[in-house]
Amino acid sequence: MRAGAAFLAAIGLALACPAAADEPVTPATAPARLLLPSGTLIELVTRDAISTRKNVKGDLIYLKVAAPVIVDGATAIPADTVVVAQLTRAEKRGAFGRSGKLDVQLLYAELPGGPLRVSGTIEARGKKDAGDTAATAAAFLALPFVATGRSAEIPAGAEVSGRLDRDVWIGRR
Repeated sequence: MRAGAAFLAAIGLALACPAAADEPVTPATAPARLLLPSGTLIELVTRDAISTRKNVKGDLIYLKVAAPVIVDGATAIPADTVVVAQLTRAEKRGAFGRSGKLDVQLLYAELPGGPLRVSGTIEARGKKDAGDTAATAAAFLALPFVATGRSAEIPAGAEVSGRLDRDVWIGRR
């Protein structure tokens, strides 16, 4: 019975002193790890231009984090962190006015503690305008196999977004 009474007294003291739970978190008492929840948005920019003229399916593409990801007042992913992606579709422009197509799949961010899986895609299609349609139609009448669409391009410095596809714990910086 003595152990039970001591336990009840400890619970009573804890309930009577709720102010201890409201103390601010200081660097000394902050948890050593941060939780980045699934769906956390990561703003990115492309480092190099990507084009159906020079890139092929399977190429690795490098981006960088445009703005730091902040969680609970701490930087979880710093700006300029490298993010690696892969070109999953690189269809060149083709005959009959078919435009090029690019699809890029985000893979991971290179953090000091190891890679952090990110998800997201980037898409680009060759542009079309009214002049292209008229020119393509005229070219089909003269030489049907000569008319081609435009190449797809994603310029260097293009702003894109990625998202975490699962909850991730990372070390506090």
